[in-house]
Amino acid sequence: SQVAIALGLIAGVYLIAISFFPADTSATEWRRGHFYGAYFVDDRRLQSIDEPPAVTPALNEANEIEEKKKLPVGKPKKANKTRGKRVKPTTAKTTTTKTPTTTTTAEVTKPKKTENSDTIFFRTAVLHTQIKGGVGVRITSLQECGNKRTTKLRIGQLEISLRKTTVHTKCPWFFAPHCNLVGYYATGAITSTSEQEVPLPPRLPSFAEVYDNRKDEWKQIELIDGRSTPTHAHRLAVCLQPMYLMADWPLIPNFFETWISNGATIFYIYVHSVSEEVDLMIRLYEAQRDIEVVRVDWPAVPTSKPEGDDRNPNNRMYRTEVGTAINDCILRARATADLVVSSDLDEIITPLNLKNTTETLLDVIEDFRCPPFQSRKLKRNLLPGAFLFRQSFAYAENNWFSINHPSQLNFDSYKSIDYETKVWARGYRSKVIYVPDRVFRAHVHDVVAFESKRWTTVVIDPDRARILHFRQVKNKWMERGNVSANSGVVAAAATGWQAAYAARLEAAMEPDAVDQTLRGAFGLTFGSEQWPNLGEQVLSEIESCRDKNDQLKKEKCVTEWACRSTMETLRPSQWVEPTNETAWVVI
Repeated sequence: SQVAIALGLIAGVYLIAISFFPADTSATEWRRGHFYGAYFVDDRRLQSIDEPPAVTPALNEANEIEEKKKLPVGKPKKANKTRGKRVKPTTAKTTTTKTPTTTTTAEVTKPKKTENSDTIFFRTAVLHTQIKGGVGVRITSLQECGNKRTTKLRIGQLEISLRKTTVHTKCPWFFAPHCNLVGYYATGAITSTSEQEVPLPPRLPSFAEVYDNRKDEWKQIELIDGRSTPTHAHRLAVCLQPMYLMADWPLIPNFFETWISNGATIFYIYVHSVSEEVDLMIRLYEAQRDIEVVRVDWPAVPTSKPEGDDRNPNNRMYRTEVGTAINDCILRARATADLVVSSDLDEIITPLNLKNTTETLLDVIEDFRCPPFQSRKLKRNLLPGAFLFRQSFAYAENNWFSINHPSQLNFDSYKSIDYETKVWARGYRSKVIYVPDRVFRAHVHDVVAFESKRWTTVVIDPDRARILHFRQVKNKWMERGNVSANSGVVAAAATGWQAAYAARLEAAMEPDAVDQTLRGAFGLTFGSEQWPNLGEQVLSEIESCRDKNDQLKKEKCVTEWACRSTMETLRPSQWVEPTNETAWVVI
């Protein structure tokens, strides 16, 4: 009888549980995915896709509260011990910071060396003001873990020895232990103190040179002056993570108009592979006079290996090394903007104005720009180096997958939105607005290390401002949780987005613009009667390929690059891709 009673109780609890939590159908029903940087990921992967980043300790009262909430229930307590370790902001030593992970050290095996093990792919060289004075150089590059090669940089007649440090905290990254082509900084010092005369040419050239000791030759590399200045031309810069196999063109105006209304005036658009329609939408905003758009080529690295070959270095890189691209962008923005944010296409950081205020995003940040924060742990005042916003999923009904011309795109759907009342913990899909010359290394969702210990991350009260992360369908978290329905929190802003976009589109459809400047790679114009809208089909194919990849990820590095050659909606020759030989400098 006791057994029967126990079984009855278990059955009752089960029936109550399934009544509150409906079955997860995402394993059998493809959902129009979550836009993760430049990648669409369906709902079933959302809980595992985001790395809990290594961050500096919470230093003000709000941060200390967030620190306690950061790890989900069930995480080993020992993972928290790594939070107090900081990365020394130096260009002379390789730095490491322990990152809490869901795998043990024993589970992460070192990838085997390949014929590319000694190859270095350089992208950008940036001059910067060193925190202790003087001028240094920092170069973003991709190379395999354990690569021992070093090189030197030449600017005019000045030669600088370079050393290296990883962009990530580990090599390889724990989430992709078999993907060992990762981001590295090559660093060097030009002067050690601010009193020294900087031995650079009077007029800085657009290119420096790196030395290839194998061929005994110097090769040109893009050179940017990122040294600190008292004032900047822009208040807010936006970095868009590399767009990869991207065909969903209605998201492009959404991204630009929402950030322009937030005060952004310069955009760094990282392009890997996009459809003609996406490329033409970017061109529309490149032609605008009220903003500056810097297109940064971030293509596949050069190789003679076929796309499906495991020895192809692009098949040993996790998602185009998005973390390295973010840090490359923060370096570029040092000399141009007061603030810089790394954003996805489908999210909006917005004040909620729940107390009937009309403050802007920059108003929120300005409240925290100057006051120092008392550190209980370090017992001294700290200044803001970054502003972190937590996120809630949101949904707005739209027809973007079914329209066939840019003139049919509108923002009316944002006038009444649903968003979950749940606010996700810091580090889980949170996003950061950085003070660029104070950040040494950044993660997608947090700051890894500042240039100095006197700076800290300010966590913004989510009731004041947060990320609204829009999904193409109502996802399972919103279905199971409390939702603020039919909210008009961005209704007024949406009216402005619509008016600004309509004006840009009207100008783009003028005959002169159609004939001369705004023409796609394969002849498409804004005057064309119909535009292909292939976003949904491309997403579906990528999801199918990703399902197959998931079965292999414990054995080898699997990337969406392998999906490109098997896709039917867009064949390899139909993607608009930068020339990799000019983007990457290979030694």
